[in-house]
Amino acid sequence: MKKKVWIIIAVITIIVLIVGANIYRTYADRTATVKTETAKLKEMKSTIMTPGTLAMANESTLYQDASKGELKEVLVKEGDSVSKGDPVVTYENKDLEMEKEQNEINIESLYLRINSLDKQEKRLKEKQSDLDDNRGDEEAEEAMEAEIDQVIMDKRMANLDLRQALLQRDRLKQKVSELDVTSDINGIVLEANDESIPESAQMEKPLLRIGSMENLIVEGTLSEYDTLNIEAGQKVTITTDVLPDEKWEAEIIEVGYLPQASAPEANTSAVQYPVSVKFTHPEEVDLKPGFQMILEIETESHDALTLPLEAVQQEGEESFVFIVEDGKAVKRQIETGSSTSKRIEVAKGISQKSEVIVGAPDHLKNKMEVSVE
Repeated sequence: MKKKVWIIIAVITIIVLIVGANIYRTYADRTATVKTETAKLKEMKSTIMTPGTLAMANESTLYQDASKGELKEVLVKEGDSVSKGDPVVTYENKDLEMEKEQNEINIESLYLRINSLDKQEKRLKEKQSDLDDNRGDEEAEEAMEAEIDQVIMDKRMANLDLRQALLQRDRLKQKVSELDVTSDINGIVLEANDESIPESAQMEKPLLRIGSMENLIVEGTLSEYDTLNIEAGQKVTITTDVLPDEKWEAEIIEVGYLPQASAPEANTSAVQYPVSVKFTHPEEVDLKPGFQMILEIETESHDALTLPLEAVQQEGEESFVFIVEDGKAVKRQIETGSSTSKRIEVAKGISQKSEVIVGAPDHLKNKMEVSVE
């Protein structure tokens, strides 16, 4: 008897639970508990994002110059700090040294010749003076005058040769001084090849690369369309996946007038324009050249009504929200504008006082009764 009672009690309990669950489900399908938020007026920024690479604004690349002669020595090594004007590479040129020696001999020879012609002119003029005093043979006087004129002419030619030789000496001195190549910037030696590079590779492989770490920039590319909205001075926010919690303020330095040349193997018709960006506070940047960066370029900003992204839903190409009116969820079509990672602009469809449902449950329907948490 007791066993039958317990069975009846169990059956009744199951029936009550099933009926209760159905009643709850029916009620739940007709009502929903929701969270709401009113639209907030915030500054919205239109941005363009593009990848970039950290680079040095001041960089000097030296290639081996066969016209200077043979490479004698690379005076610095990778990692060395150099100042502007410091010698970094030296050449030797035996032909130039020989030419310089020949020039010095030529100059000395011309000085001797000019001195000799000066003395010859002086003697001839003394002899001419004696003839004038004695009022001698006129033919002898004429011959003497012609001889003096020839000496004067020879001396003028010798002086012109001397001037030319002295100019040549200056040029040779300049060439000799250029055998010692100096750095044209302050920086760090990034690459140094201390052995002579084969002539076939001299225009491809640098002898030295020197860069300044004091002024880093980011170099990226823009599409044809994006270049129409970007110009020097616009604000940029820079981030990198290597340091996801870091961001740096920057601005556009320059947008290239000419597109980048595509690599021959790149099978694409897309045109890309180079863009350069400088940091607002370069002293805060503790990164190395070559880091991959993300540029978020601000093209326009304005104040607008905004909602959390999770408040806006899509139905085909239309956007809508649910607002609470008289205890019910009312579906409202809206027009959206620009967005950020958390909020979206609502251009039309709601007012600043509208109580908008955020994170609406899946079963929420138009005109459904709701209770606000």
